[in-house]
Amino acid sequence: MDFTLTEEQQAVAELANRIMGDRIDMERLMEIEAAGEWFDRDLYGDLATAGLVGIGLGEDVGGGGLDLIAVGQVLEAQGRHVAAVPLWSATLAALAVDAFGTDEQRRRELPGCAEGSNVLTVGLQEYLNDDIASPMARVVGGRLVGAKEVVEFAAESSKIVVVAGLDDGTDNGTISGTGLFLVDLSDPGVAKVEGMSTRRQPVHQVSFYGVPCEPLGPADGASVQWLAERAVGLLCATQVGVVDRALRLAAEYTSEREQFGRPVATFQAVTQRLADQFMHVEAVRLCTGAALYDLANNNDASTRLPIAKWYASHWAHDVAHATQHVHGGMGVSVDYPLHRYTLWNKHIECSLGAGTQQLRTLGAQLAAS
Repeated sequence: MDFTLTEEQQAVAELANRIMGDRIDMERLMEIEAAGEWFDRDLYGDLATAGLVGIGLGEDVGGGGLDLIAVGQVLEAQGRHVAAVPLWSATLAALAVDAFGTDEQRRRELPGCAEGSNVLTVGLQEYLNDDIASPMARVVGGRLVGAKEVVEFAAESSKIVVVAGLDDGTDNGTISGTGLFLVDLSDPGVAKVEGMSTRRQPVHQVSFYGVPCEPLGPADGASVQWLAERAVGLLCATQVGVVDRALRLAAEYTSEREQFGRPVATFQAVTQRLADQFMHVEAVRLCTGAALYDLANNNDASTRLPIAKWYASHWAHDVAHATQHVHGGMGVSVDYPLHRYTLWNKHIECSLGAGTQQLRTLGAQLAAS
């Protein structure tokens, strides 16, 4: 297994980091935060113009036709710059339509997604249900009933890809399978209640009251597993960028900040603690790379994904604490970027199952084998 990026993947990484680096600074971050919408539309337009928003979509619908590793490089760049754009949610939804939609659905939705004019989102999580593959949301007679939690960019998206069970039509309400369904968010049967995530991003509870929906492929569970795996993999890719940049900020700060006449970084306790965090960051990177490699090459990623998510939760949490600690009070200043990385870190840590849930998943796999 070789994790060296291809020339195309490296070019994607460099382009994404250059665009976000040119667009995002402290002034821009504070401006977006003050606006309340939490959507840098100018940046998203630039990324779309550069072909990065649709980098993983088919070329026949205006995409770049590249693999999930290349998509992961764009998400990693987002994490590195804490960019307020719907890359995770919109990319997952568009990839699902590309993989499981009909030709008509693909032609209708995806060219706009690649251009950045059509934003889609996903509904994966439910209240008191941490199993994406066993949703409580139901499709009965072609209409969706249920609710999804922590939906990102619901206010800015035109449609949502929802994980739901397919009712078999009998009186006992037996589920004949689970699948993906495309729902128009402007339908009067859709209700949204706004909340706020750990990283101060508006998120919504989206409820569906008998809303018409379009199936994306058969409801045989395969599409749900496909989407859930990519959701975790791309979330981990974002976390790689977050922890990498947080550690670099800590290294820069402690190299310049002096106490007792010498840089803080020269004190043994600080050096050892940041050295530990370097190993954690590289572990998140390695495990995420392995998981994305498996997904991109259609290998079984059922073990590597929870390992990657465990590192992106448990040890990324340790990185956040250490980088805040060595910064002292400066780490929580709104005029300094570090606290934003800590908030993003916590958001990703708790999304789609934190460390304990990943260990339970791995334990169940070991017990079964």
